[in-house]
This record gives sequence, C-alpha cells and structure tokens, in this order.
Amino acid sequence: MHLSRPLRKSIPGAIYKTLISPRYKSTSSTPASGFTSQTWLSTRTAADLQQLARATGIQSSGTKGVLTQRISSSFLNQSQHHQNINPQEPWRILSIDMGIQNLAFAHLVVPCPFSKDIHTGSTYTTTPPTLTAWRRVAVSEFTKESDFSSKNGSEIQQIPSESTTPLEFTPSLYAETAYKLITTLLSTYSPTHIIIERQRFRSGGGSAVQEWTIRVGVFEGMLYAILRALKAERGYGPFVEGVEPKRVVGYLGEREREGREAKTAREVKKMKIDVVGRWLDGYADADAVENRVQRVLVGEELVRDMVDGYLRRWKGVRTKGGAGSGSGSGAKVGKLDDLADCLLQGVTWLEWQVMLERLVREGMKALDALETDRV
Repeated sequence: MHLSRPLRKSIPGAIYKTLISPRYKSTSSTPASGFTSQTWLSTRTAADLQQLARATGIQSSGTKGVLTQRISSSFLNQSQHHQNINPQEPWRILSIDMGIQNLAFAHLVVPCPFSKDIHTGSTYTTTPPTLTAWRRVAVSEFTKESDFSSKNGSEIQQIPSESTTPLEFTPSLYAETAYKLITTLLSTYSPTHIIIERQRFRSGGGSAVQEWTIRVGVFEGMLYAILRALKAERGYGPFVEGVEPKRVVGYLGEREREGREAKTAREVKKMKIDVVGRWLDGYADADAVENRVQRVLVGEELVRDMVDGYLRRWKGVRTKGGAGSGSGSGAKVGKLDDLADCLLQGVTWLEWQVMLERLVREGMKALDALETDRV
C-alpha cells in the first residue's frame, strides 16, 4: 500500500470532499464506498493524528492537513484491499528481515482478523498468530534443494557477517538466488501476505554509503520484481508490502512501555531482542501463559526447537553478558537480532491491520484498545 500517496490524487473528488468536510452528514452507517465517513479526522489535533499514525504504521511526520490526507488514504486502501479477502481463509504471513548473509524470516498463521462483509461489520479475532517457522538463511549458500520444512532446517549454524565475508557482486547471480529463494518460500508456505523489511542506505558514520547496504537494497528490489512477475504470470499472488524498521521500533516503544526517548542502535537492538524473549518465555508453561496477554503462539516441534534455542541464548546473554550457553535443548540460533526483527515485524504489521480496520469502523475510540491491551 502506498501510504504516503497524496489523498487528493488517489480519491475521486466527491469522496475526497466527504472525507475532509466537517459539514458532511452521513445518511448511512455503511456507505456504498465501503468505508464509513472519516469526518472525525478533521476534528482531531495534530497530536491525536500522530498517535493514530504510529498505532497503524503510517508515517507520522507532517502538518495536520498532510496527516489527515495520509490517514484517510490509508483507510480507503484498507477497505479496497479487504474487499478481496475470504474471511474463511486464514492469513499466512511471511515476514522477511533483509540481508545477504543474515536474511531471516518468520511464518505466522492466524485466522482472518476480520470479516470483509461491510454490512455486518468487522469481527476482530482475539486469537494471536501462531509461529510455524522461524529461520535464518545464508542467501549466498541457498540452493533450490534447500528444505525449510526439514528437521535439519532448524539447526542453523553461525553465519559470518557481511563485513567479514565479502561476496562477489554479480547481478545475474543475485537474480538467480532471489528467484530460487522466492519460489521455494512460496511453494513451502503458500503465504497470503509477504512483509519485507524496507532498506535504507547507511554510511555507518563515514563519508560514503557502505557497499553492503547497496547490495542488500539491490537484492530487496529483485524480490519485489520476482513477486510482481510471478503474480502477473499466474494471475494471483500474495499481498506484498514493505515495512520501515523505525516505525516498528516506534510502535513497540509505546506499546511495550519502553518510552519514545532517543536510543542508541545498541539499545534498540537489545530492546527488540528482549521483547521477543518476553513474548516467548514460558510458552510451554500453562500457568505462565494464563496470567499474561499472549502476542504470539508457538507451533509444532520444529519451530519449538528454534524457540528453545532463542530463549536459551537470550537468557544466557542476559545473565552472563556474553554469548551465553544456557541450559536445555534448542537449535543453534547464532545472532538473535535478525530472528527478533522478522518476528516483531510480522506481529506488528498484523496489529497495524487490525487497528486500521477498527479505526475505519469505530473512529478514534479504537485507540483505547492500546491502553488496555499493553503488555
């Protein structure tokens, strides 16, 4: 979804006037356009609109007028997208944290969070998503024969960083690898939604952009191109959207009561790793689970091995301040931040969609759910 597209260019004139005019009086609670009148947006303060934007993953900068247009456009996109949703089909969300050596993904399955029937209203699920796969992949070593569903797939060895293992930058090689990766992911998980971490060029404090960030950006573009081409050829395909990491961090900072004060990159990384650790800790303990709000469920044995490995290393890091050996079973997970990023991204994006839908139906009062449902 193009959330930042100017509203006036993307919405017919009559509908646009309906959205922004406080004088408009709706004669029906379910307009033919498929979404309720958003006149309440024009009555809110800029601070309210910024809070609303952060709660739904929308860019929160700009004037009140810009925010109103951006949010209204997102409401319209939300309604149009959900017209094609089968409410009986579960969502299979594949969340990808980009990288060449450190690509990671999480696969989440959840009942359709709401009905597409605008006449009966939305039904919001209280069922958290179930994590069914959680992997790190060295893309440079990926082959078509890679089996994400095998038992061996959970035993992921330590992967060198891009800075210590330079790879030959050949567009044809990247294209071949990207095609193999995407087609294997599609055939293995049949995702209904694919969420991809948006890349940005970084200099690392230097005077030039680091080359590896350009490589990852090129690879990111190839994934989008392949997904678009496959959808055009087949006539169907998953919904694909990019997510900016900073918006995930901003959302989590408020929801997890971490605050929105400036944090260093190291502090942000630790926060994300700890949030996932708290989500997953005690997942097999019925008493512990009963006494807290669950944000994610854990699937069958294969992914549980991965979760156990994450928790073992997380607890070791927290108690010893080092790599952490911990105790108990679990896969060898190596770095925690990539795994944390892809899971946080997938769960956060899903919560954004539910909140967007609720705002379309209920207005600003839907944000009260954030105050009563915080961890």
